[in-house]
Amino acid sequence: MKILVTAATLSELQFIDNSAGNITLATTGVGIASTTYHLAKLLDGNYDLALNIGIAGSFSEQLRIGDVATVYSETFGDFGVASKDGFATCFEENIVDAGMFPFSNGTLISKNAGKVAHDLSIPAVKDVTNNTVSGEESLIRRMKDKFSPDIETMEGAAFFYVCLLENVPFVEIRSISNMVKPRDKSKWNIPLAIKNLSDKVNCYLAKL
Repeated sequence: MKILVTAATLSELQFIDNSAGNITLATTGVGIASTTYHLAKLLDGNYDLALNIGIAGSFSEQLRIGDVATVYSETFGDFGVASKDGFATCFEENIVDAGMFPFSNGTLISKNAGKVAHDLSIPAVKDVTNNTVSGEESLIRRMKDKFSPDIETMEGAAFFYVCLLENVPFVEIRSISNMVKPRDKSKWNIPLAIKNLSDKVNCYLAKL
């Protein structure tokens, strides 16, 4: 089995063990556009399984800094229309069919998340993906009210989107580096998040 492990940045991959020889590590860059382009180029029929790993912010009080989770559902949080009446998704505005593949009722779904959650004893969570991270109150409220997410990333939905279209089995594993609150990096713990992430990912890869 040929496995591709991707992350937005090199620091998120630095402790991943690819000594087995069938595991390729690759960075796809930060954000939706970079991830979509580079992941599509990397996959292209070359891999049997794709993993996306990295840090994330948590909306949920059940997920604290350092916790690791797998993602079962992805949504593009800024894919829509803003007006005086608020924010509506492109699906709600009937610009895009909510049921058109790879979407299912406007979301992107992983079939593998349940098994990964069980095997690694971690929760399966819902992610909202944004090019602009939620670091101020009004945006945080909008994300919570509109999508009820557990976590936020800048790449997850792009990863799901490409893998579904390319028909490549996939898994996303994220570790919490910060709570989604008004931005204050003094309260973040990226080293802990990366350490715990790497431990779980290496455990998962060893089971394959």
